[in-house]
Formats: sequence, C-alpha cells, structure tokens
Amino acid sequence: MLIVNKGSGHYILLKNPSYVFKVSTARKYLRYRDFLTYGSQLVPERIGSETWSLAWAYIRQVDDILDDPKMTADKCNEFLENEIQVVIDSFNNSYEFKPGEPLRHLWANQFIENVYKYYDDRVRKVVWDLYESAVLDIKRKSKVLTTKEMKKLLYKKAVCFFKLYFLLGKFNFGKYLNDLAETLGLALGMLDDALDIIYDYKSKYINITKEELMELGINVNLSDKDFIKQLIKKGYYNYKSYQIMRLLLRARKLARKIRSIYLRNLILRLTEVFASPILEGRFLPGQQYLFKGGRILKALLPENEMVAYKIGHQLMKIALLFPQTFPGLFNAFFKTKSQN
Repeated sequence: MLIVNKGSGHYILLKNPSYVFKVSTARKYLRYRDFLTYGSQLVPERIGSETWSLAWAYIRQVDDILDDPKMTADKCNEFLENEIQVVIDSFNNSYEFKPGEPLRHLWANQFIENVYKYYDDRVRKVVWDLYESAVLDIKRKSKVLTTKEMKKLLYKKAVCFFKLYFLLGKFNFGKYLNDLAETLGLALGMLDDALDIIYDYKSKYINITKEELMELGINVNLSDKDFIKQLIKKGYYNYKSYQIMRLLLRARKLARKIRSIYLRNLILRLTEVFASPILEGRFLPGQQYLFKGGRILKALLPENEMVAYKIGHQLMKIALLFPQTFPGLFNAFFKTKSQN
C-alpha cells in the first residue's frame, strides 16, 4: 500500500515499492528543482542514468536538510549519523525498510544494490569520501578555514561528486577522469561558495579562507553585519573569478583530448554553464548558472519518468552540440584581465 500526500509531494510508504517506482520518484524529485540538476541524469546510458538518479536525489535532499539555517551543528551530526547508518546497513545487505521512513532511504538502498551489481570498488570509496565531506562541512560552522583545509573540503565535496557522476555514468574519459573531476569540482565548489555566500553565511558557513582574508586586506569581525559588503568592496568576486576561470579553461583543454564527441561536448557545455555568471557580468551573491534551453527540453518530456528518460537522452545528445556561450569569451576574459 502507498499513501501519497500530494500537497507536500512526500510519500508515506507502507511497503517496499518496485525498482521503477524508486527510480521514477528520484527523477521526479530532481525534475522539480532545475534542469541542470535533472538533466545530468539524461546523459548516461540506462543503468548509469538510473543509478545516478538514485544517488543524486539522495545527495541533494540530504544537502538541503543540512543547509537549513535552523539546523544546529548538533542536529546536523545527529541527522548525519542516522543517514550513514542506513548507508552502512545497505552496504552490509541488512537494511530493512520500515513504514513511514523517508523515501530517500529507499533511493540510497537501491543505489547501493546497483553498485554491487554493476560497479567496482572505486564507487564505494567515493561514497565514503562524500560522507566525510558532509562531516567536515558541519565542523566548519562559524570557523574560517585555511586554504589547505578548504581545498581538502572541496576535494571531498565537489571533486568526489564529479568522480561519482563519471563512474556511475560509465563515461570513458580514460586517464583524464581524475583531472577532469578535479578541475570541474574545484571550479564548481568555488563558484557555489561565492554565489551562495550570503545564504551560507546565515547558516554560519564562512566561504573564505584565512589567507584570502589577509590577501584582500579584510579585518572586519566575522559577526559584523557589513562583513559580506566588505568582501565585495575589497574585490573578492574579481579575485575568485580568475581562479575559477583558470580551472574551467584547463577543463576545456582536457576535453579536447577526449575521443567521444558526446562526452567532449558534455565537458565543454558544463564549463560554459559554470562560467556564465562570470562571463555575463552576473558574478554576484544569489545569482545562478543555468543550462540554456533547459525549460524547453523539460517541457517536451512526458510525466512518465521512464519514458521521459528515453526521449530526454536523445534530446540531450542534440542539445550538447550547441554551445551555451560564445567559446571565444574564455580567451577574451583572460585578455581583459591581463590588460587591467
């Protein structure tokens, strides 16, 4: 039996549902966020898509809960301990669904079943790295990290995120997989921290390192209401834009070495999406990066998520052929920087 609360979109489950239900609800959860979130699962082939949908929906929901400003460090730790126990039980094949448990636990359990069935041990290591990143993130509340500590966090949180996506998607990047994950992960991690700096600050996360504060000459008390204004005034966004664009340019150079046109275009389009706030002069708190044409693509897909994947997978191959922004803007950015 399955009871659906349509008002909140939450499912109250009274028994373990089918595989199709788990995958479809994970996809549905991603679908109602934004197309970039949803569209990532349209790229891999079927098994890769289904497994990534389960993992990605779980990760996104857990992140959303942990990012809630109302969540204290103690509450975050308690929540995370409960979640990791579900993951451990799933890895030990001892997880049993109980009526009333959140749907995300079924996503996690089915994801791990797929990992055992279709993947090697590399995926399991990345899962633990992502868990450790969540623990490290909680510990940094109200603290200013060193550059070394922040890089470690971004590696486990963002670089491992791309590693998981590439491995689950079974993307044939050969020897470039780790380098691509590192360049894209660090760039996205920095970008997210910059764009979410006000929201994160309200949740007691400080997205700037001790060394960066010294380099920018900022000595305002972290609890000062003008702290963010001082960051902007002192050139924080100009400083971060150069770091991010260097990483994205390196990712584009690596992409040129990938044999598959489809996968090459995936990396190129991702770099353009991530660079868009900077190249379009929108690199400010609260701005977003979007997959252009995503709303149209999403509107073309039927409600049945299994059918939507089949259609969307083909549409994505076409969509990735078209640049998100004029490629020459990357070189123009560095040319302008060198002249200033």
